[in-house]
Amino acid sequence: MPYVLGIDVAQGRTHAATCRRQGPGWSDPEPLWLGDRSPAAASALFLDDEGYLLTGDAAAQAGARVPSRLLTGFHRRIGDDVPMLVEGEPFPPETLTTVLVEGIAEHAANLFGGAPHHLVLTHPGDWGGYRRDVLRRALADAGFTAVTLVPGSVAALGAHLPVPGPGAQVAGVCEFGADGVNVTLATATGASGWQPGASAEGVAPAAALSTLFALAGSASAVPKSLAGVVFCGDVPPHALPARPPCPMFAGPVPPATAALGAAALAALRADHRGTPQEPPAVETTLLPQVDTLGELGDRPPRPPVDITPFELPERTSPLNLFRRRRPLAAAVLVLAAAVSAVVITVTAREATAGPGTAPGPATSAPSQGASPP
Repeated sequence: MPYVLGIDVAQGRTHAATCRRQGPGWSDPEPLWLGDRSPAAASALFLDDEGYLLTGDAAAQAGARVPSRLLTGFHRRIGDDVPMLVEGEPFPPETLTTVLVEGIAEHAANLFGGAPHHLVLTHPGDWGGYRRDVLRRALADAGFTAVTLVPGSVAALGAHLPVPGPGAQVAGVCEFGADGVNVTLATATGASGWQPGASAEGVAPAAALSTLFALAGSASAVPKSLAGVVFCGDVPPHALPARPPCPMFAGPVPPATAALGAAALAALRADHRGTPQEPPAVETTLLPQVDTLGELGDRPPRPPVDITPFELPERTSPLNLFRRRRPLAAAVLVLAAAVSAVVITVTAREATAGPGTAPGPATSAPSQGASPP
């Protein structure tokens, strides 16, 4: 059965969704069940005894028994020169993400009888062209050529506003997570798709909307002019205002919003619809059907790092006092020790003499063999 696949690799859990071909069009996005007890699965890999990588919840369960072989957080490490080590084996982060995608794609192929027509994969919003190229190459080496990479905020908009209206459009996304809310203002002009603009990370949940409206104001847009605001992630109850100034969307399963939107965007790409020219800020460039790709771009420069050595404090002892810059304290300590020794000696002599007796003159002991007088 023809279908497309959308995958959202988040920090803790990974969601996936599909759209199936229905006549000339596509069905609405549906979650793809990945976990044992929920549609999502752990964003984790585990190196077993035979050298194979387990994925998802199976990896998390095995990692609970042997934590040293568990791999997490690799998706955000893509582009880093330092590989991740497990049992002395190096694993590039982009390879680990590709293994996770392969597991999900294989699961979908077993359900639908083949590979997806198109795949949309999310990535963090702060990625540049270099990281996207690194991941794109790893996916191409694994056989994934019809791939679109989009920021998570753009994928979330795809779940409710996949095709922007005519003219200039402005919309917002509030991604709720364990470290606060990531607020993103997205724009679209003419036939172009959504492009992420100004953003703020780690915003308190109560201040998410006010922060978004402030970002909109800096872009000369009032709240009522927004095309919509999408709430996704771990949205708390009553997060949506009772009287919103613009359309607001949360969906039945907010944590799966980005994956559902990714599947909707994959359906558009499979029909060659959507953004005709994808700018670098929103990576939606189709992979060419070739064996080799062009050269990677320049690696972004790393900021300078100043390392200040941390000196442990010395252990406090009388000897260390002489090594520190405290000669007066050392002299006082030595003087006190000498006075204590004198007092103890005098007290010991008085106790040996006994009370009321005076010490007599010292007499020499007679030599051995002398006769008495």
